[in-house]
Amino acid sequence: MALILRHMQVNPLFSHMLLAAVVVLLGQTVAQAQDPCVSTGSGLPYISTNPNYVCEALDAFVYINVAQAYADPNDAAAENFNFSWYPFDVLGGTSTQSFDMSFDSTTTIWCVAFDLQNNCTWTDTIVVQVQEAVNIGLPADTLVCDLNGFTLQPSAEAQAMSGISWNWEPSLMLLGANTATPELILDVDQWYYATASAGPSGQCAYEDSIFVTANVAPIELGADQELCEGETAPLDCGLDAEEETLLWSTGDTVASILADVTGVYWVTAVNPEGCERSDTVSISIFDNPVITLEAGGAACEGQPVTLTAAVTSDTTIAGVGWSSGEAGYSIVVTEPGTYEAIAVDLTGCTGTASVSPAFYPAPVPELQSDTVLCLDEDGPVWLDVSQPDVAYTWSDGSTGPGILLSSEGVYTVTLTLLSNGCQDSASITLTDFCQQDSVYFPTAFTPDDDTVNDDFGGFSEGVGSYQLVVFNRWGIEVFRSNDLGLRWDGRLESGEWAPGGLYGFRAVWRPLRNDGESVGGFLEKVGAVTLIR
Repeated sequence: MALILRHMQVNPLFSHMLLAAVVVLLGQTVAQAQDPCVSTGSGLPYISTNPNYVCEALDAFVYINVAQAYADPNDAAAENFNFSWYPFDVLGGTSTQSFDMSFDSTTTIWCVAFDLQNNCTWTDTIVVQVQEAVNIGLPADTLVCDLNGFTLQPSAEAQAMSGISWNWEPSLMLLGANTATPELILDVDQWYYATASAGPSGQCAYEDSIFVTANVAPIELGADQELCEGETAPLDCGLDAEEETLLWSTGDTVASILADVTGVYWVTAVNPEGCERSDTVSISIFDNPVITLEAGGAACEGQPVTLTAAVTSDTTIAGVGWSSGEAGYSIVVTEPGTYEAIAVDLTGCTGTASVSPAFYPAPVPELQSDTVLCLDEDGPVWLDVSQPDVAYTWSDGSTGPGILLSSEGVYTVTLTLLSNGCQDSASITLTDFCQQDSVYFPTAFTPDDDTVNDDFGGFSEGVGSYQLVVFNRWGIEVFRSNDLGLRWDGRLESGEWAPGGLYGFRAVWRPLRNDGESVGGFLEKVGAVTLIR
């Protein structure tokens, strides 16, 4: 609360002396003052200010309250008075009951209020105590080249003043926003606003602002890089060489360069405002691994040959992979061809090589595909696999270049090349099936829904009548069909799957004759079929 010194009228003699002093101070001739007024209310008139503690250079509201001197509030109306404020050189002849004014220093003021109704005067005097202003004095708008440790700086005078409360906005972008010198923490172009509050309760608030350009384009060359032989690293500082002065460690003055040798690269940039920035990056270029491949001795096709990789490298080898999909320093192959290997080290650099292992040629038996024929009509059949410089071994023990296919079965031949002993084998399956007078029944089936051999029944181009009955091992009927197209799917009558195993069957049919219309006598076949699960 400001200290206000007040001198109220206490007797007529003091009033006359004060008015006489006013006359002398003004250096003017004034009429003889009227008698002092007498209070009919609860007190005497008084001058007040708002705020009570006046702030230098800030407007304060000044007011003389005459109401408490009158029992009737209507008598205290402003139009019933002539107001004169002094000293004249300070208040300039102000003649209203109240006014706004800024004070530069502690000042004594007084007011003479002439009561027009009662022809008397009131006077009051106060000493206006003024809080010294805070000249924040922020510098002109500022460019910050290096944000690290940069603080906003009010004037030295403002920083030296005691009892000042500081507040900066936006506070979230500052460290120490309640101190005189907060630190910037974000690289942004931003207005910053300072409020310095003085006085016993901080009622005198002074403001200033500054615009800080801190978003200076940085240089970012990125993380250190490890490259492989033959690779280059494009380095771009991200700045415009026409707007900034650039200098690389290579002597270049452009925005980007290519690093093609191991070393430390740096670039420095200076913008038109004089902000200098720099960055450094290390580039390491490693030689690629060197891989060599060796193949073991020659072998017959189908026989194993070992391929081995040997690797030398500047760094540790992470692994070796092969075109066959295998990994490791060695693999085994059984077929001729070109095999490639790649070695990868811990830096990601690679080396490749290829090798073609030697294989002795092997004879290739040339057999026709599996055959179904009616031996009674078209057989037997002579099968010839003659080739030069080979030896022959058949599954029946014969050693000639051919064999007579005279019965149903599998026939296998092995050819041995006389020059190197390499062998190869092939097989043919002969099925005896006469379509017009017989029905063919397979010896096994696999009801697994793979569309291959999923059911059991007879095969024939046509029959006049047909019946098939299948029994389990205890002679119990599990399936019956009177239609050549209706085949057993491996299920029991209940719908459950029949267990795997051997089943017996009996089939009776009448074959079509050669004219395709008349039928012959009844034929029967009793046999067994294996259900494979």
